[in-house]
Amino acid sequence: MLNVKKTSMYKSDKILPFPRAKKLIALFKSENKKVGLCHGGFDLLHPGHVKHFESAKQLCDILFVSVTSDNYVSLRKGNGRPIYTDKLRAYMAASIKFVDYVVISDFETAIEVIKILKPDYYIKGSDYIHGITQGIIAVRTAIESVGGEIKYTKEPKLATSAIIDYIKNKLKRENILIILDRDGTLIEDKEFLGKNSNWKDKVKLKKEVIELIAAIQRRYSTMKIVVSNQSGVARGYFGCKTVEEINKHIAELLKKNDIKIDNWQYCPYVDFEYAKLNKEKINFNTKFVKEKTKRKPNPDMVYDALKALNKKLSDFNKVIVLGDKSEDKEMAKNINAKFIDVNNINFNWEQLP
Repeated sequence: MLNVKKTSMYKSDKILPFPRAKKLIALFKSENKKVGLCHGGFDLLHPGHVKHFESAKQLCDILFVSVTSDNYVSLRKGNGRPIYTDKLRAYMAASIKFVDYVVISDFETAIEVIKILKPDYYIKGSDYIHGITQGIIAVRTAIESVGGEIKYTKEPKLATSAIIDYIKNKLKRENILIILDRDGTLIEDKEFLGKNSNWKDKVKLKKEVIELIAAIQRRYSTMKIVVSNQSGVARGYFGCKTVEEINKHIAELLKKNDIKIDNWQYCPYVDFEYAKLNKEKINFNTKFVKEKTKRKPNPDMVYDALKALNKKLSDFNKVIVLGDKSEDKEMAKNINAKFIDVNNINFNWEQLP
């Protein structure tokens, strides 16, 4: 389900607990008002749902809507559903003017809801008129057992599943690969982050970069990889485990901002020539000194990430590199990608290749 913050703000006086709804329905019926009930998941509320509620309201005096709880929607619809929590779905249903009251049903089917609330009418869509499944037969039996009847609206069905399928498979969005530097790009640059044990206190996301990534995500279908040079390992300041712990911590911070990194790559090595020139100043760990490395501006870390994701550069409509150093700009040039300097973000969509 989508991570929607502060769900407590989505409240409505029309959303009732079952005991209150049961008493209210009994009162309405004693006043000779006809009570109708619609039941379902009502995930991604769409025009088909609204029209169904409008037509259902025309069949009764008071319309109740029963929204299936998250557990049972997931059980019925599978992984990834519902899109929204039951509280948000109930709020959306309650916001429709044709709906008088809403309950959240923690039952597997409508049968239990019907038996508890005892409405005059249980109202379904036109696609159920000739239904002969065990489910529709069971609800017909249930509504009849409480002295009610089943009624049907006349509009053709518009299914949430069909809408989701259209968005996933038929709505064409350009694929964009975002290649990110870590230190100085995703997070504020702290020289050799991890050298001290209190490194967590120093990790701060760069707000303007996070906002840019979020904007690109809204417009494109994206895949995101991080590639970083981590010579601090070769210098003996920290180990690979520390680098990976830092990456994991940053990933958790990004997740809170609805940004998911698909693959992380880093190079803990330094080139032999560099180590030779600086051996008097730095006591390098020889295990991490190589004749040739994958350090940027070498694009090999990008290719390693793509291989791990079973992708190629040619799979993407656009490729951009976000970085803060000349090595990032040079790497972008080496793979024919657009470079965005995060030290001076001045971005417009027409700049994309």
